[in-house]
Amino acid sequence: MAVIDASVYVALVNAHESEHSSSWAWFDQTLVAGEAIVAPLILLPEVAAALSRGVGDPMLAQRVVQQLARSEVIELIPVTMALATQAAAIAADHRIRGCDAVYVALAGQLSDTLVTLDRQQLERGAPLVEVRSP
Repeated sequence: MAVIDASVYVALVNAHESEHSSSWAWFDQTLVAGEAIVAPLILLPEVAAALSRGVGDPMLAQRVVQQLARSEVIELIPVTMALATQAAAIAADHRIRGCDAVYVALAGQLSDTLVTLDRQQLERGAPLVEVRSP
């Protein structure tokens, strides 16, 4: 199982992203291996914001988020009080941005790998969970 963050999902759906090909290669390999892919529900607003800002098309961002919300490939996990509290401690102790800490906390809670393109998560999350780029 792998926890995917918004940077990887945005790279999957936006062919203009520099890591589009590597993200698709990882995604395809993960699906072929039958591994589950999960993400916290905050993936929805993070993807919407990144696509709306990056592509400049709010309608596209909304369509992508609607498809993601219905996805049978990526399981979206609610942010519970326990997860939020753990993420807050990670954010404070390891100086990781708030939403990014939620991904790290979820990977820790599930004993899974965090797959990200975010340099801060790769560097600061590594002492806490297995972190890799696609």
